[in-house]
Amino acid sequence: MSKRILGMGNAVLDILAEANEEDLTKNNLKKGTMALVEQEDSDKLLNEINFIKKDSGGSVANTLAAISLFGGDSCFCGKVKNDDLGNVFVQSMEKVGTRFLCKMANNGLPTARCIVMVTSDGERTMQTFLGASTTLEKDDLTDSFFDNIDYVLIEGYLWSSPSAREAINKAVDISKDRKLKIIFSLSDSGLVGMFKNEFEQFIVNDVDILIGNESEFNELSNNNEEALKKITDSVDIAAITLGENGAKIIHNNETTNINANKVDNVLDSTGAGDMFAAGFLYKILNDSSLKDSAEFGCLVASRIVTQYGARPTDDFLNFIKQNN
Repeated sequence: MSKRILGMGNAVLDILAEANEEDLTKNNLKKGTMALVEQEDSDKLLNEINFIKKDSGGSVANTLAAISLFGGDSCFCGKVKNDDLGNVFVQSMEKVGTRFLCKMANNGLPTARCIVMVTSDGERTMQTFLGASTTLEKDDLTDSFFDNIDYVLIEGYLWSSPSAREAINKAVDISKDRKLKIIFSLSDSGLVGMFKNEFEQFIVNDVDILIGNESEFNELSNNNEEALKKITDSVDIAAITLGENGAKIIHNNETTNINANKVDNVLDSTGAGDMFAAGFLYKILNDSSLKDSAEFGCLVASRIVTQYGARPTDDFLNFIKQNN
């Protein structure tokens, strides 16, 4: 029987829009990058741009949505406001089978949004307002969220919010009391640099499965092999993605190298890490071997980079089904 996973992360609605070079210049956006902005700038662009599609986003939310689409059992806790974008976020999560657990906020900041501006050359430029996602707090979690849960996935991005860190601490206490496995995604190398000491303490004391890319692990260990070994020895499983070189899994002091799948045309690599985690954890939830789990993670990651956006399409799911 498949195990069940609960994830905590930033709840960010992705808004896909058509744009031209003038739109980018007018909004002080550098092509191909992501800029964090205040609500005023986000609202301005929101009122000007031509939308193509709206879908729930955020790293852990993407991972859980994919797990559900593969046939897994997942729940998500993040903060949105009870506004138009918040309702779209919740509906898009539940449409793919991921239950949204946290209550919507009736006051405070609006729902977080990432406006993804796609120019005619296929390049993606992102403007992000984190809004309500930064206000997740411990009172948003209840013990019942953890009923019948086996794994708890926590997003590193949450660390930038003091109230979200309190929510993480509460989730960890409940998880330890119930003997649940804690998974931590490092999220971003810059974030790792900012919270290196806190991350290391959290990983050593509380984390069972650690997932990140090579640059994030290098930042965490200061490129020191001895420090890296201390970190990987402290967890049950460390999964390190290596881009075009595949991944490596460290368990019981043994390293398993996983080859990458050949990709002829990379269109958008932004969702690769989220999808590796989705494939890897989906197999873990179904008691597959670590090697098989990592191979599936690499397969899923290799497919997502051939499309725009970090959510599996019907064609994507058909491909995975045929090759799994």
